[in-house]
Amino acid sequence: MTKDEIISAVKKLDLPEGEFIVFGSCPMAAAGIRESSDIDLLVTSKVLKDLEQAGWKRLVKAENDAPLTFGDFEAHDQWSFTSYKPTLSQLLATADIIDGVPFASLAEVRKWKQSSGRPKDLKDIELIDSYVTKSK
Repeated sequence: MTKDEIISAVKKLDLPEGEFIVFGSCPMAAAGIRESSDIDLLVTSKVLKDLEQAGWKRLVKAENDAPLTFGDFEAHDQWSFTSYKPTLSQLLATADIIDGVPFASLAEVRKWKQSSGRPKDLKDIELIDSYVTKSK
């Protein structure tokens, strides 16, 4: 998904300001580094409950990783499936707001990918580092 596709989809959810952030690989798409295959959201517990009541389904992916899903979305109320466990307020404090949608900063995405250490995450770290170097 491209930046514009992500922004359009997130805006359609009409989530309350200050109660969500776009995370995962989507900030990379927002920066034009690479597209994302889904839209990861970190949300408040209230928003998560509202999404569940709206029919979003729980998907158990791994220990401590059981988001609610709907279409291309995965919504989490905690990001605690690696050693890096940022809170929503922590991510919002350094968020990049793009067309009214809060995206986690690339620095935060890099921290998460570093703690994950999967081959695809290590490749993403290289892409982020290259992007940051070229942007200076």
